[in-house]
Amino acid sequence: MLGVDQSVARLLRAPRLPEHARLIRARAEDIWRLLRLHGIVVSRHYLLYPSPWPKPGHLARRWHAHPAFPDLLALGGELELRCNWKIYADEFHAALQMCDIAVSPVVSFVPDQAISLFERKYAQSGHRLYRLNATLSHPKP
Repeated sequence: MLGVDQSVARLLRAPRLPEHARLIRARAEDIWRLLRLHGIVVSRHYLLYPSPWPKPGHLARRWHAHPAFPDLLALGGELELRCNWKIYADEFHAALQMCDIAVSPVVSFVPDQAISLFERKYAQSGHRLYRLNATLSHPKP
């Protein structure tokens, strides 16, 4: 298991992880590109609270409009997006559908146990939380 974040502060606040898990400071798009370049497939992805930018000029900063989106999709596996901004989840859903990827509807949910510090913070502050799940096909050898 590998967790990727650009923020040293968030990585330092992360809870204790299982022995087989590692956190690294990096840009997700760089990790996705390198994994794809080396033919590595992924069994499960989580995109947790991906900080959407509401300004129209910042669309390319959203994962579903980012140049790295094809790299993410090419890694295969199960993908789960969680956020507290419904429009972001809806946009991501539409992007997956445009790529002909099987995706569940966007649903509002209350986590039994938060899987990130953001999820805990947003749930405790009364934010509505959203998620979607998709199955990314594995690339052909």
